[in-house]
Amino acid sequence: MTDTEIKNRIESLARLDDAAWESLCKCCGVCCMLKHSRHTGTYYTSVACNNLNLGTRRCAVYSTRLNNRVFCARVDLSVVLRTGLLPDSCGYIEYIYGPAPIQTRPDFSKVIHERDMSHATPVSQMESDNSHPRHTTPGPWNHIIDDSLGWRTRAMELRDKYADFGRDILGRIARTTQK
Repeated sequence: MTDTEIKNRIESLARLDDAAWESLCKCCGVCCMLKHSRHTGTYYTSVACNNLNLGTRRCAVYSTRLNNRVFCARVDLSVVLRTGLLPDSCGYIEYIYGPAPIQTRPDFSKVIHERDMSHATPVSQMESDNSHPRHTTPGPWNHIIDDSLGWRTRAMELRDKYADFGRDILGRIARTTQK
């Protein structure tokens, strides 16, 4: 896909109304999984927000989620383009690039809620060498999904290559609607 095609799709995505935007969400639940930054990048963990129904992968408080949750953010164009945190198989990323070569499908039978972290067996551990000591309190860093860095290569490209373009588009749209 060419740069021009990607930019056209980004501009098209920016102009979607709320209903069309929401319809792109696949309700995979991955964006509701906690992330943890390490020296090698940002990883997904097998810990989900307490409001995520692990069976349906839907938020139990979706309509009021932004009022209830400090870390919950509305997924909008700036989140899609600036964070690099959505998986390549996210509907918003696929709208821009087309279908992902690999669909991100975490094993939700191993996902826990935040409130259960202190009682759970970690999926993986921090490095045991002296340069990266283990955390002594339970937290998402004890539940890193090791291969999750590979879940978001296209999202990282959007962040690194198209964030400024997206900011320009949003500014242009805002100026147009103010007139």
